Amino acid sequence: MAVLAALLATVLFVALPDRLLWQRVLEDAGHAPVFAGVALAVYSLLPNRGLEDIPARCWRAFGLAVAFGVGTELGQKFLPNHDASVLDAVHDAAGAAFALALLAGWHGRRDSPVPFDRARSAWLLVVVLASCLIAAWEPLQCARAYGQRHAAFPVIAPVGAVADAAFIGARHATIEHAVLPGRWAGSGVERAALKLTFDTGSRPALEIREPPPDWRGHDALAVDVTNPGDQPVAMILRVLDAHHDWSSEDRLNLPVVIDARTRVTVRVSLDALAHAPAHRLMDLSSIANVMLFARAPVAGDALYVSSVRLE
Repeated sequence: MAVLAALLATVLFVALPDRLLWQRVLEDAGHAPVFAGVALAVYSLLPNRGLEDIPARCWRAFGLAVAFGVGTELGQKFLPNHDASVLDAVHDAAGAAFALALLAGWHGRRDSPVPFDRARSAWLLVVVLASCLIAAWEPLQCARAYGQRHAAFPVIAPVGAVADAAFIGARHATIEHAVLPGRWAGSGVERAALKLTFDTGSRPALEIREPPPDWRGHDALAVDVTNPGDQPVAMILRVLDAHHDWSSEDRLNLPVVIDARTRVTVRVSLDALAHAPAHRLMDLSSIANVMLFARAPVAGDALYVSSVRLE
């Protein structure tokens, strides 16, 4: 009982502050092994009615473990720095299914007075493999995102569908991969862009979270932006490092106006970037965030960002 309480407390009360993508994914994936332990602890607490009751006992343990998982997720809605997550509940169920399928297979091989039938073995193997896939899917996608990001450097965005979904977000706007419209489209990769479609009357933003942090050895940051609309769009290019104190004086805030029906490349030297904070040098080895945002509601309805890169 103490082990069960400790495992559930780990899920309920352990929360890390803002962290990198791989740390968030690792924390989420940790639900599976924790609930593997929960399922085994629950199984050990259920009455033992002999070998013939093992399958039913496993099902009861699985049902209780899933109920505990759903309950902990609902409980986290009322705790600070926690959120309820359907994906976490799925990971909980996958961990419980994995552990109990292995347990049932072990009991069947060791204790059954009759040969373990192939159909049952096959089903247990399917459960084990499916549980592993569910638990590993998010870490595998995370690894793929980091791989795409690394392969594309010194291009920071867009770099690939998986990485862009992981590291790029929009505020007061929707973001999608698109082809540059009309006469602004070049050939090949020059045609591809991130389309930022504004919410009406909003202050839209395109944010690159967790860019490759080390920008040393490069000369400039270049942002290629197209405004196909009939009105100029005024934005701010913001860059900050991991030591940022969240004051506006402690980062780069560069006003940018993209004229109507214009494709333009905005360049900032990394020397100017390093000297942008008012009271210190920006650490070019630990850049943490890049954002293109509007301080006020903007005219027009969309911008296309075809490249954010180091030169």
